[in-house]
Amino acid sequence: MIGITGHRDLPKTDEPRLRARFGEILEQLQTKHAATPLLVLSGMAAGADILAAEESFERGIPVLACLPMPVEEYEKDFTPAELSRFRKAIPRCWDSIVVGSSDGGKHSYVATGNYIAYYSDLLIAFWDGEPGRGPGGTADIVALRKSGLPAGGRDALVSYVPDIGPVYQIVTPREGRPRPANCFDVIETYPQYFSSDKSGEQDFEKAITYLDRFNRDLSKEPMPPNSDELAALRDRADRAANKLQKRSLASLRRLYLIAGLAGAAQIIVPSSGLWKLPAGSGLEIKLGLLIVAFAVFALAKRNDYENRYQDYRAIAEGLRVQHAWCCAGLRDRLVEASYLQMQQSELQWIRLALRTAYLISGARAQCASDSIDHPDCQDWITTQAHYYGKVAGPREAKHNRRAHRAIVVFASVGGALSAIAGILFALAQPHGILIPWHSIHWSIYGLPPRPGLPPRPPWYFPWPQATVVKDYLPYWAAMPAALGGMIALLIQFYSQQRGFTENARRYQHMYVVFAVAKERLEKKAGDPIAVLAELGHEALVEHADWLILHRERPISFVHT
Repeated sequence: MIGITGHRDLPKTDEPRLRARFGEILEQLQTKHAATPLLVLSGMAAGADILAAEESFERGIPVLACLPMPVEEYEKDFTPAELSRFRKAIPRCWDSIVVGSSDGGKHSYVATGNYIAYYSDLLIAFWDGEPGRGPGGTADIVALRKSGLPAGGRDALVSYVPDIGPVYQIVTPREGRPRPANCFDVIETYPQYFSSDKSGEQDFEKAITYLDRFNRDLSKEPMPPNSDELAALRDRADRAANKLQKRSLASLRRLYLIAGLAGAAQIIVPSSGLWKLPAGSGLEIKLGLLIVAFAVFALAKRNDYENRYQDYRAIAEGLRVQHAWCCAGLRDRLVEASYLQMQQSELQWIRLALRTAYLISGARAQCASDSIDHPDCQDWITTQAHYYGKVAGPREAKHNRRAHRAIVVFASVGGALSAIAGILFALAQPHGILIPWHSIHWSIYGLPPRPGLPPRPPWYFPWPQATVVKDYLPYWAAMPAALGGMIALLIQFYSQQRGFTENARRYQHMYVVFAVAKERLEKKAGDPIAVLAELGHEALVEHADWLILHRERPISFVHT
């Protein structure tokens, strides 16, 4: 989303160089993020707006005309030469929207600037760097984009930490004004949340990279036979998330399995002796399995199935709420303004994607069928209540119970086997009561026992050498408990990684929320629009908590 702001009074002779500079920026973005198409937002005013639109047309990049007033009224603001360019450009736009009020005026131009700054991922300013001469000018829009949008008019939970974004200034001369010293230079300015913040450029590049990756994955999902673009995008994002969820779980299970085998090798395989392995092969087995475990981990991190699944699920859930709100008539309520507001860097791209989806899908346009009784709206409430109460909640609780039982079984069995071996070791000492070692040692070699000693018991297993039993009983006393404890810990770590306990508790809460809301809507208790709005907020908060919980528990090789 490339927003355009700039001066109207451009020198005619400088327009080719300004267009070339703008074209270079577009080409750089297209090359760097090939999977993500560009959309230019332009107020279509004379000067920089029309120039940028014309260059975009030449490059096959769609333009969304963000008009301050209806076309008939807006045309009065142009000279005859400017009007000719405007009338040629408007039909070539991908779409147009009237942002300001129908009566026009300065407030409409301010609203247009705010709108473009709000929806832009990158704002390109054809600006000389001088202060503006009135409200809604280029200087004001640039300042707005750098400092953040005002809280007024936004339904934001954390209005004091707004989304801000980068500004690329093309240093632009103005007709009849002194020319800037660095004319036609491109100055890139990235947001700073505090004075010494240096992460703005990195955060922006990361956000666009994540968006590009999302678009690549989304391109593999066919368009469903659905006339509603927002619902179609929701369904595609949902399918992409489901596929990545399966890959993420398979990858996680492989990692824990290999890590468990590598850990078991450290405990079970001695360096020599017990298993009659060739010299040094015990160490080779241990190191080999550790290397395999690290390779599985590295592959999982490289594919990043875990984060991709979680992020795409967050987008799908946000679109689910947005679509329900739109169907109910809440067209002016944006999900991204109430979603993940405290995440200003790594997860900011999710709000960026939701904001873009709302704009390009036409969700802002009111429909005659908008109603709280809209089938899609009712279906959202019903299916979510069923999912939380009948599917997800019981499933997570069941997984949690199984994990707890497995922990108890492995720890108990390992401890019991170690206890038995420990007792045998205690009884097998040289002065033990049941097994006199000096007698057993000679009888194994077939030598006659010394006079006065009892014969070898019939149940005695003929070990190759008695000292082997004596030496390795301590090993058998320690190994089962260590192995059982390790497996129990891995199961505990896996359970924490999946968040079974927290998910079961949260899903139960969400089932109650949706069930109560459904009952209130059916009984017409209270304002249904307010109930639906609050229900959407609850769903967003729940899923944001789910996302943050899992992102705070990333796959870790040391952990496993």
